[in-house]
Amino acid sequence: MDVTRPTVGSAVSPRTLLRELAIAMTWLAAVGLIAIGVSGVLAAVFGATLGQDFVAGDRPGVTYTAARCVDLREYAPSANTCREAATAHHYGEIVDYRIAAGLLGIGLLGAFLFARRRHLTETPHLPAAFTSTVGVSVFGLAGAGLLAFSANLAVLGDASSVGQYLSGGIVSALVAAAFAWSLLSALLGRRSPEA
Repeated sequence: MDVTRPTVGSAVSPRTLLRELAIAMTWLAAVGLIAIGVSGVLAAVFGATLGQDFVAGDRPGVTYTAARCVDLREYAPSANTCREAATAHHYGEIVDYRIAAGLLGIGLLGAFLFARRRHLTETPHLPAAFTSTVGVSVFGLAGAGLLAFSANLAVLGDASSVGQYLSGGIVSALVAAAFAWSLLSALLGRRSPEA
């Protein structure tokens, strides 16, 4: 989208600036929710190939009360132990909730793109690389943190629950890389400013 950026010293009303920030944050929220959904699909792939324990197993030393075990077995009646029931329950939450977030993100993206077609998403008062800068920062930190945490868990010698953090870290790092490419392109003047 080709928009003219304001000159230095031009006045912008707080309401206009807040509206443009909301537009930029809506785009980032849609991308973030879709990324969460993709991480849910990746977690499901990990669960199917490496086992549900890799994604949602309890770390050593975690115990449940008898009452909690009864609750968990209601969610996973075919489980043989309380630990298996807990893993099945947590695995379902990790995968299903993430995929649900992704579907919500697709809906939000659809609404954003509809508004964009009507030229309602222009942000001429924000810096050209604002969205890319925020995106690479947020997703880069999330990716680095999640990948470091999953590596730390793996180094401890028990692969239980590593997959839930690894799936999120991989997807966050990929999204950060896409935003980094967009940022680099904007800084080099090869792209029009973002929405």
